[in-house]
Amino acid sequence: MSSPAVDLTQAALARFALGVPAGCSEALQNEVRHVLIDSFAVALGALRHPAAIAGRRYGRNSQVPWGARIWGTGEVVSPETAALVNGVPLRGYDFNDVYIGTGCGGHPSDIVPGLVALAETRHCSGQKMLDALVVGYEVIITMMDVIRLGASGWDYPNICAIGMTCAAARLLDLDESQTREALAIAVVPHFASLEIESGELNAAGDLTMWKRFNGSDAIRHAIYACLLAQANVEGAVRPFEGNFGFLAKTATHAEQRVALLDQLHPSKPLNAICRTMFKRWPVGSRGQSAIQAALEVRGQLGDPAAIREVRVFTGQDVHEHLVLKRSAPWAPTSRETADHSLPYIVAVSLLDGRVGVESFSPERVMQLRENGLLDKMSVIPDERLDGKATGFTSRVELTDLEGRVFTSVVKPQPGHRLAPLTDEEFEEKFVDSVTPLFGAERAAELISSIAMLSRMEDVGCFTEKLVAPHPLMDVVSQ
Repeated sequence: MSSPAVDLTQAALARFALGVPAGCSEALQNEVRHVLIDSFAVALGALRHPAAIAGRRYGRNSQVPWGARIWGTGEVVSPETAALVNGVPLRGYDFNDVYIGTGCGGHPSDIVPGLVALAETRHCSGQKMLDALVVGYEVIITMMDVIRLGASGWDYPNICAIGMTCAAARLLDLDESQTREALAIAVVPHFASLEIESGELNAAGDLTMWKRFNGSDAIRHAIYACLLAQANVEGAVRPFEGNFGFLAKTATHAEQRVALLDQLHPSKPLNAICRTMFKRWPVGSRGQSAIQAALEVRGQLGDPAAIREVRVFTGQDVHEHLVLKRSAPWAPTSRETADHSLPYIVAVSLLDGRVGVESFSPERVMQLRENGLLDKMSVIPDERLDGKATGFTSRVELTDLEGRVFTSVVKPQPGHRLAPLTDEEFEEKFVDSVTPLFGAERAAELISSIAMLSRMEDVGCFTEKLVAPHPLMDVVSQ
């Protein structure tokens, strides 16, 4: 009997995951700190989101004597369950980091709750977890620059599952053979369809709740795959390069496969985590520039009651993502139809002069629809604004009742790599998000603890601080 052909991509990923030297440069450590502050800000600030409440309800079915804590309540569950439950609020308000690659895009920080859960369960040091996080980001972002998932109808969690598998294998000290099997178990049984991003609404007139579970379910599956491989369970022989493997399913061509293998070398400098973008406001990533532009022209106008007409100029990608794909962008009915509606995003910015989670409550959505500003708004594709290099820029132009025209200046959005958030802005986002549930004193303590994670001998010393001071009653907050 002949030996099975080697899956070069599977082997390269395993070698990369385990072969990257430990330890990060000071610059990289700072980027990791930003990712963690941002991720915990978003997740802890969304613990009252309906999807987060549903996740905790599920998690209570599998409590164990030892494992990982559910954030907010401190209930102990298996690491797979903790990865799922804690990952849901991270995606609750679509507020975590984002990377838009040349192949596809998504949210690399989906791996943070999974790595924290696994590190806590295995009593790993903070530095070991951070090293694994950097490896996971490197794999995810490298693959997003090569793999064109959307063209084949697959969603970004497929790639996050691969990155998480590599990171978890490193954290668990799997050997190279076990890591290859873990990748096979992770990639073949877990194909996440892009149908979750179809824009179709459920019976309640909202985007399906699974959008909030989609990423963390992939991370849960990656942990499960690593634990199975650690128990000597085998996966498919050629999960990436087989006739029906990942690369075939994603229509990845030969030259793209070569490019991927070239990047997956343990000696390459680790810098992918430096290329992720962060969100200043809790809306779709392609709406950030429009908010900045709307706030700028509002400052010029003064009184929003004097608006006669609003014109939003934006690139085709933004127009496709926040207008054409939406069922009724000029008539949103809920939080999730509003925070992915370009007309609504601009309108609430102009009326309120600020944008926060409360800007998309069902009550505010209905108030704004009755205001009439949406009827005065048009969205105009402008090919000069196309492209992700400048952060999916938009320009807002409005005319007042006297016929005067006010227009914004096109500039990179805050959080883009051309206009990075400062340390102070990351901390402001954290305080704004976390204080309502945890209080200002605990929020400040958590920021300090995140900065100290690399020196902690046990990640559990940090997660024990993630219990809210007052019991979560699990009353739904829209």
